[in-house]
Amino acid sequence: MQKFLSHESLVANLLGGHMEYAMVITAADNLRVSPRELENFLFMLKNGPVKQIELQRQIGFPSSVMRNIPLELSDIVLREGDRLSLSPNGKGTIEQIYSSRLKTDAYLANNLANALKELRLIELSRPRSKREFDQFRALPETVVQKVEMMYRNGELEGRKIILIGDDDLVSVAVGLTGLAKRVTTLDIDKDLLSLIQALNTKYAMNIETVHYDAKKRLPDELKSKYDVAVTDPPYTPNGIALFVSRSVECIERSNGVIYLAFGYSSRATERALPIQGLLTQMGLVMEQVLPKFVKYYAAQSIGSSSSLYVCRLTPQTKPIFRGEFKGEIYTRPRE
Repeated sequence: MQKFLSHESLVANLLGGHMEYAMVITAADNLRVSPRELENFLFMLKNGPVKQIELQRQIGFPSSVMRNIPLELSDIVLREGDRLSLSPNGKGTIEQIYSSRLKTDAYLANNLANALKELRLIELSRPRSKREFDQFRALPETVVQKVEMMYRNGELEGRKIILIGDDDLVSVAVGLTGLAKRVTTLDIDKDLLSLIQALNTKYAMNIETVHYDAKKRLPDELKSKYDVAVTDPPYTPNGIALFVSRSVECIERSNGVIYLAFGYSSRATERALPIQGLLTQMGLVMEQVLPKFVKYYAAQSIGSSSSLYVCRLTPQTKPIFRGEFKGEIYTRPRE
């Protein structure tokens, strides 16, 4: 059986620059940029001083961020007129992060390939999706691609991730990488949670599972505790508004990220308009919209696919719904 490393084992055995990268994550969050963007910025300084304008052309940071980088990373980055460079200390630190990145990239590629095999095997013995919960399972390939995207966006390593509705087993793919700091799955389906718990025990992934009906008030112990939320809600305006509202409540950092799946057919594109309006109403910025990113086994009415929305929180972000919700959220009303 393929051996998967826990987060702690991975840090000890693979990520020699983990502590340094944690510093990059903190600085990136303070600067409100992606950790991977900041990391690439630092790599550009490896070979000596670079003019600020050249850095900005390649990375796209505004002047306000460029002014604050030497303040956030004062032990690493130096400013000399219109040029930025690494301090003597910083050179060693960035070389270590660069070496760790190469190893982690190779590790992730191999690990996700093995995770894909595991998810395919798991799918062979899973029961049918429960239509009363609007479940439509995504292909394992989609699940792995989503996790890889989170990694490339800097939203996997060292992050606290919550999944609200996880029939696709994204939590399992995340857990199998060992890169996340914390993984929590909320779902109304007890059978699904039992499956995740069984896999969690089998692979020692340290995934937390919580039986939760999104119509109920979010437990206080889950509020403002996570960096990233992943949700594939019922495809109704109420369902999406409620699941995204719960996601917002879970995120602690002001520039946190929500990965939202939402599907509509090419013959009914207007159905996306109220959803986009809801996201705007909540103060979320749609940084990326990837049409037909998520592929499903069924869901023929929407072409067996849905778009992936990557939504960034802003200082104006607020949930539409708090506390108990008494309306209907599923496309097929439950009896």
